[in-house]
Amino acid sequence: MSGNHNNKKQFNRKKTRLYNSRNIKSQNFEPSYDSEQKVLDVNQFVQSRDYEIKSFEQSQLNSKNASATRVFQALPRSLRRRAASHNVKRIPKRLRARAKREMSTSVPVKKMPRGRKLYKLMLRNRLLKVASKMKAMRYDPMDVTSSAKTIRTQFKELRDELKKIQEEDDEEGRTRLNNEVGSRDITGANELAPRPRGNIKYAKRQKEFVWIPTHIWHVKRFHMVKKYGFQIPYSPNQKCFKLMNRWNRAKSVCFDTSYFLTMVLTLPDYTGEPEEDPLVDLVKLLTLKKKVSQKVLSGEKSYSGVLWGHSGPGLVYVNKELRTILIRVYPSAYKGLFHLLQSRLKDVVGANIYDCRYSLGSIEMSGPLSLRSLSKIFHFKDMSLELRDIWASLSESTDSELIPVGTTFTFNLQDPRIWQRPTKFPFKSPEGHSIYDTVIALNSNSHINNEVVAKLCSVSGREVSYNKQLLIKQLGKFFANPLKQPEEVAHSQIPVILSKIDTQKWVLIIPWHWVLPFWIQLTKVTDVKPGGSKQMIQFQFENQKQSFPEDYPWLKDGWALNTLVGEANQLKADKLPKSQVSVAQAERNVSELFSGNNCAWRTLKNLIFVAKFAKLNGHNRSDIEASFANFIGPEREINSVHDLIQVVKTLEKEIPDNDDSVPVVELYDKKMTHHKDIYKDEYTVGKLSYVVDLTLPVVPISVRIANDGTIEDNARIYSNADGGEFSCVGFVTTGSMNLNLGKCSGIGSIIAQAWLLENGSNKLYIRNPGKSKTYLVEYSLI
Repeated sequence: MSGNHNNKKQFNRKKTRLYNSRNIKSQNFEPSYDSEQKVLDVNQFVQSRDYEIKSFEQSQLNSKNASATRVFQALPRSLRRRAASHNVKRIPKRLRARAKREMSTSVPVKKMPRGRKLYKLMLRNRLLKVASKMKAMRYDPMDVTSSAKTIRTQFKELRDELKKIQEEDDEEGRTRLNNEVGSRDITGANELAPRPRGNIKYAKRQKEFVWIPTHIWHVKRFHMVKKYGFQIPYSPNQKCFKLMNRWNRAKSVCFDTSYFLTMVLTLPDYTGEPEEDPLVDLVKLLTLKKKVSQKVLSGEKSYSGVLWGHSGPGLVYVNKELRTILIRVYPSAYKGLFHLLQSRLKDVVGANIYDCRYSLGSIEMSGPLSLRSLSKIFHFKDMSLELRDIWASLSESTDSELIPVGTTFTFNLQDPRIWQRPTKFPFKSPEGHSIYDTVIALNSNSHINNEVVAKLCSVSGREVSYNKQLLIKQLGKFFANPLKQPEEVAHSQIPVILSKIDTQKWVLIIPWHWVLPFWIQLTKVTDVKPGGSKQMIQFQFENQKQSFPEDYPWLKDGWALNTLVGEANQLKADKLPKSQVSVAQAERNVSELFSGNNCAWRTLKNLIFVAKFAKLNGHNRSDIEASFANFIGPEREINSVHDLIQVVKTLEKEIPDNDDSVPVVELYDKKMTHHKDIYKDEYTVGKLSYVVDLTLPVVPISVRIANDGTIEDNARIYSNADGGEFSCVGFVTTGSMNLNLGKCSGIGSIIAQAWLLENGSNKLYIRNPGKSKTYLVEYSLI
C-alpha cells in the first residue's frame, strides 16, 4: 500500500508542477501603491524594478545586434564580391563611418611569415624595389630578367644592370621608354610579334596565356576562361542573365575585346590603272566581293562580315589615300589569315604586314545608349566645328539604329583619367537639328582624319601616344591640387577609330596600353554594365543572329567546336551512374542513326546521299521486309530501309583522308554547280563510295516556337511532325529561352533544297535530343 501511495504522490507532484507553470504569478502587496488613496508612487515602483527593466532593454539590443549585417554584407548586388573588399572607398559615403567602426572592433590577427617563407618575401620585395627604380628611369626590367628563372637570379641581374645605368650615361644596347608606366609597343613586321612579358610581378603567370589590358580589373569581378592563348572574361560573378538583356535593350553594355586580334597591311603607292590597283584587288579578296564601295575604300565606312580564307566574321577598315588596310578577326582564325596574306603580299614589292595583336586593343559597346556613354569619357583635341555638331547630336540621341552600319569616326582624344568622373559633352546640337539631319551629314561629307589613322596604324604613332603617360601617383597629386587645370597635365594625344559593326554595336580600336584607362572611366558611367564573352553570345542569340564559331558549322572552327562538344558530352555521360540515363542513351530509343551528343551532320549527309543512291525515301518502310544482307563485291546491296540504315552506320567510320577536321557541310552558293543541282534535286550519286567525299550545302536559319515547347542545343529539325529519320533536314546549333521574344528560339542550319525553302509555309518541327516529342516552329532565313 505504501509503495502505491508513494507512486501516486510522485505522479501528483509532476502534475502540480505542470499546472503551476501555466499560472502567471502576481504580487498581491506592492509598497509603492497606496490602497486608501489609490495612488502609485512611480519613482519607488521603477527603482524596485530597475534590474528587470535593464535586463529587458539588454535583451532587445542583443536580438537586434544578432540579426544585423555588417556594412560590407549589406551592399547592393552590383558592389558585392565573392571575397568582400575592405576598401572603405568602395562603400557609399553615408555608411563609411559605420564601416570604420566595425573594422576597428574586429582587427584580424596577422600571422607573420617565418623562415624560408619570410626570406622569399623579403627577396621578392627587394626585387620589386629595384624594378620600380628601373621603371622610374624609363627602362623595362623585363628586358634584363626575361631569361632568368629564379627570383634570386632576377634580383642579381637587375641590381647589376641598375648600377651600370647609374654609373654610365651611355644608353647603347638599352631601350629607353618615353614613359614611367612601362607602356611600349609590341609589333611584328612581316612576322608574328613576340608575346608580351607583362609586369615583373606577374610575368610567370603569363607564360602560356596572355593577359588582356583589363585582366586584373576583370579577374576580381568575372569568371575567366583560358582560350586562344588569352585569359578571356567569360561572365560576371553575379547572376545577370535578365539584367544584361534589359541593359542591352534600354542602355548599354561594354566588352573588352582586346583578344580579337588586329593586323595592319601597308602597300606602296600605285600610279597605274585604278582597276588593277593591288590594294583594291586585296580588299575584294578579303571581303569576298566583286565590287567594293568607294566609301569603304576611302575610309568613310568599314566592312563587317565573313572574310576570305574561311576566317569567319571580321572587320576590315581601308584607307586608300594612306595605302593602309586594318583587319580585325576572331583569335582562332588569325594565324591562318596572317600567313595567307603574308604569302599573298610577297609578290607586291614594298608591301608590309604588321602583327598588331599586342599593340592594338579594342572595346565593344552594345545597346541604344552606346554613343551617349562614350561621349561622357571622350575629351577631344583639334575637333572641327562640323564634326562637333554631329557628335553633339549623336551624344544626345537615345537610339543609334538609324546610323548606317559601317559608319566610322576618327578622333584625337585626351587621357580620360584626368576627369575624375564622367562628364557630358559640353556642346549641344544646333536648334532644329534632328537625327535625320545628322545621318544626311554623315553620308554627305567625309569626317576621317588621315593623321589619326596614320598614328594608330604605325608603331611610331602609337609610341608617341604613350609619351609622358601619367602614373596613378601623378594623377593623385593633380587631384589633390584644386588650382590645377586638366590642360596642364593633358600631355597625351590618343588616336582612336570608332566604327559601327552591327545594328546596335560599336567598336573602339585604340592603342593597347590605353585600353585600361578608357575601360576604368567607361565602367563609371551609370548607363553602362560590363559583360563577357557569354553575354556577347546571348545578345547575338536574342537578336536572332549567328555567333562565331557556334553557328558556323561549315567553317573549320565551327566544325571543331561541334566535335569537341560531342566528345565532352560523351565524357560526361560515361561518368554517370548506371541508374541514370544519359542523353545519348535516351536518343537511341528514338533514333537509330543520330547521336544525341552533338549535331550529327556527317550522319545526315550520308543518309541523304545513300537514300538518293538507293532511291528510297523511307516512307514505305513497313512494306519492305528486312532480309539477310547481300553484297556486291565489298559493298552491301540496299534492298530495304534496314539495309540503308546499316550502310549509313558503316559510312560513319569512313572519313576522307582520315581528317575529321574538314567540315562535311558547306554554305550554299548558287554559283556552284554541285550546290545548284542539290538545290533543284537534279543530282545523282553514281557509286556508293562517292558518298564519303560529297559535301552537303546548307543555309542558316532562325527558328521560333509557334505554340508551346522548348528548344535546346543540338535539337533536330524535321519537315514532318512524325520526327522520322528520313524527314530530318538540319540541326539547331544554339537553342534556349529568348527574352526578347518571350519564348524559346534557336539558330541552326538546314539543307539547301527548293522543296524546303520555297514551300511558302515557313513551318518546321523541332525535337530535342533524347526526347520524343516534336514542336511546331516558324523559321526565317538569316
